[in-house]
Amino acid sequence: MDHLQSVLHISFAQKSEAGRKPENQDTVGARIPEGNLLTTKGIAVAIADGVSSSKAAREASQTAIAGFLSDYYATPDTWRTQQSAVRVIQSLNSSLWGRSQNSIYGEGYLTTFSALILKGDTAFIFHVGDTRVYRLRDNNLELLTRDHTQRIDKHTTHLSRAMGADPYLEVDMHSFELQRGDIFILSSDGIHEAIPAQEFKNLILSQRENLDDLVNQALPLALHHNSEDNLSIQALRVENLGTAGQDDAVQVLSRLPFPPVLSPGQNLDGLRIKKIMHESTRSQVYLVEDEKNHLLVMKTPSELYQDDKAFIERFVMEAWIGARIHSPAVVRVIPASEARSCLYYLTEYIPGPTLTQLLKERGILSILDAVELTEGLIRGIRAFHRKETLHQDLKPDNIVISGKGPMIVDFGSCWVAGVQEAGTPFTRDNILGTLDYSAPEYRYGGSASEASDQFSLAVLLYEMLTGKLPYGSAYSKAMDLKSFQNLSYISAMKHNPLVPYWLDKALEKALSINPAHRYEALSEWLQDLKRPNPNWLSPRAQPLMETHPDKVWKFLAITGWIAAAIAFLSRH
Repeated sequence: MDHLQSVLHISFAQKSEAGRKPENQDTVGARIPEGNLLTTKGIAVAIADGVSSSKAAREASQTAIAGFLSDYYATPDTWRTQQSAVRVIQSLNSSLWGRSQNSIYGEGYLTTFSALILKGDTAFIFHVGDTRVYRLRDNNLELLTRDHTQRIDKHTTHLSRAMGADPYLEVDMHSFELQRGDIFILSSDGIHEAIPAQEFKNLILSQRENLDDLVNQALPLALHHNSEDNLSIQALRVENLGTAGQDDAVQVLSRLPFPPVLSPGQNLDGLRIKKIMHESTRSQVYLVEDEKNHLLVMKTPSELYQDDKAFIERFVMEAWIGARIHSPAVVRVIPASEARSCLYYLTEYIPGPTLTQLLKERGILSILDAVELTEGLIRGIRAFHRKETLHQDLKPDNIVISGKGPMIVDFGSCWVAGVQEAGTPFTRDNILGTLDYSAPEYRYGGSASEASDQFSLAVLLYEMLTGKLPYGSAYSKAMDLKSFQNLSYISAMKHNPLVPYWLDKALEKALSINPAHRYEALSEWLQDLKRPNPNWLSPRAQPLMETHPDKVWKFLAITGWIAAAIAFLSRH
């Protein structure tokens, strides 16, 4: 019985319909996990109401709910509940805001959002807008959220806060202890604005033992009271409380000891070590085999850092970032088959050489092969950018050439929008990636952006075509803006005469020291890599004075002397 009491258990029901509107712009969702996730992350229930004045209201609410229920459960175990939820919400807000700004037709991706997380014996609420969360306890119905609205007149209110409306989002959040028998109601304004407060309370009290009947009766009741909006309601009852959670990041980390350095033939959590793939002062990478004989890659932190909380947080973030990115050109993070006994994470195994090995074996690549590999990498990086994430460490060692194309296999230096703003429990160093391949703005204090990854991709393509680096050996020594401005791009045609002029110009643009001078989008750069940009004619078709003025002046000087000599001889 004590064991049962330690496991959080709820009853749950939900319903969402368009009502009298032609389209349902509300979205509801819940995730009730089992096992380790129930302990570390708890139960999440969320509701979103797309702002009806926005053309993309439905898509905005769906993005908010699906993204939250996916990304929250992928956050590291070391993060507190508030930290995980707020970072995910901020990241989703940043994505919705970006989509609104980049919309061709001016759609606004705006939505309200309310989430309830039950974990152990504690409830957490995260709220933006005018969806609501209520709690019924001891026959007392209490509104737990505050509507973010401003009244314009007696009949008109204006929504003052919504996801997607501003690049930075303020999220209301609070937590409190649960009691067995607590009932929570989440509703959109089509429900709670239409049904009179006492009638709404009577409905909940009368149907508190049958949540399906509660939600089924709420919708026609709202229509009876002339609701003109979408109708969405969720109801849950706490049947059993879980044990108190340990939210402090240091306590969580202390439960995950560092694994020892492993050798081939050893076993860890049912995974047999096949071979050591890579070792450094920061981590070890092993090829392992699970109990079903599937090959996987295991990454473990170095024992040198077991007292470095900032390093540990960065390490566990890698798995979270990887779990959020979905692309055929990005390695998949694999959930551990059983509870981990120590700190590590798993990815799929990609047979094939790294780009470093390929270039050593083949030397420079053909233009066709190099551009094709770059196109695959662009697909992978765009998957990062769609999740408001920068890779920041694209280099040949982090790219494996599989039978289906190139794959990005490392997440150790990634930056996630929304995560930075939420703060971290530990101070950590800025990770700049590898000097030869990282964009200059990382070192001279500029702002990192998608153009920073574009720069690194262009360095890779330049190296594939020439075997060299675009600014020579001086690039890795530059650390301030003046030093970078003194560098000169070395034409790829100098190292490889087969590189066409238009392709060299596309490389030069993507490799601009100033990020503002690079391409606005990777798709534009890819287009210029695959076919000649008409603005870049062959240098032979350009005036010689523009391409080689020194040669023109020398030619004019020589011809002048020849003409003078001929005139002199003709007079004598």
